[in-house]
Amino acid sequence: MRVVTRIRIGKDKIFIGKGVKEMLDAIELCKSIKKATEQTGISYPKAIRMIRTLEEELGFPVVISEKGGNDRGGTRLTEKGKEVLETYRRIEKAVEDYAENLIEQEFRF
Repeated sequence: MRVVTRIRIGKDKIFIGKGVKEMLDAIELCKSIKKATEQTGISYPKAIRMIRTLEEELGFPVVISEKGGNDRGGTRLTEKGKEVLETYRRIEKAVEDYAENLIEQEFRF
């Protein structure tokens, strides 16, 4: 059997879940919000809203953009942004592991 979990974390608003995680991963990989939106299929305005909500709810920047053209500019995760992403991954893994163990224990027919 396989279990599918959905983790969404928030305070006043939901600020991180699967979509935000995918966007942050893509930003880290592509070094560009625009390229990250193309990779994930998330619209640019939605990506900006996701990032703003994340930063507002956490109270610190998670991405930093630097101007400079194709050679020197770009967007990357801040150190705290990387920590948020890693923390979410750990929580997601722990919940999935727990759910899988629970399914194995409870579905013994």
